Amino acid sequence: MKSYAPLVTLAAVVALGAGFLVANTMSQRAATETSTAALVDPTAGDTAPSTVVDLGRLAPSAAPEAAPKAGSDAAAAPAVAEKAYAGWTSGRELSVAIAVKDGRAVGYVCDGAATEAWLEGVLSGDQLSLTSKDGATTITGTANEASSAGTVTAGGQEWSFEAEGVAAPAGLYEGRADVRGVATRVGWVVTGDGEVTGVASAAGERRPAPVLDPARPGAVVLDGVPVEVTSLDGGSAVIRR
Repeated sequence: MKSYAPLVTLAAVVALGAGFLVANTMSQRAATETSTAALVDPTAGDTAPSTVVDLGRLAPSAAPEAAPKAGSDAAAAPAVAEKAYAGWTSGRELSVAIAVKDGRAVGYVCDGAATEAWLEGVLSGDQLSLTSKDGATTITGTANEASSAGTVTAGGQEWSFEAEGVAAPAGLYEGRADVRGVATRVGWVVTGDGEVTGVASAAGERRPAPVLDPARPGAVVLDGVPVEVTSLDGGSAVIRR
């Protein structure tokens, strides 16, 4: 009878070694997969914080719109770009001349004897507002291409007025002269029908203005002295500050 014991023993040893080899290989593979998973999964174990950047969070947010400033609304565009007006208060107490240009307004009122005032102000939309240097005389009202109407306040009194839109030679005029060493200023209102009213002022004294012929302004003379006459528009400066 043949003996198989040594062969069986050898086979058992080979099988056992192969088993240990397979087990060791599988153990190493499992360890490698676990380590790789830990590196890839930022939630696994005590890992370092993720360095992945959310670019969406870095996009600049829209700046908030600036709140409108109080009182920053621009003045209403003037209803009339440039125009002159001339007329009277309701009882012809004062003649009234107004000139507007690009939203600015100048005015003159006088009684042709001893009362007068120069004014400056604005035309906002169709609303007129003018004031004298001392604030004692004012003109408020409206203006359009055809006419201006409103209220004149002077010397503590108040009158309504109407002034029609006029073209040269009607309108507002100013005269300057040096009479015997005294600076003299003259104002005239020329209405659309050619009526002229004015007052001359020198050293605080007022008197009726010399005659003005709008067709010949260079011919005006006061006490033998030639007067330099200028037709004024809304851009003229009539109040000396």
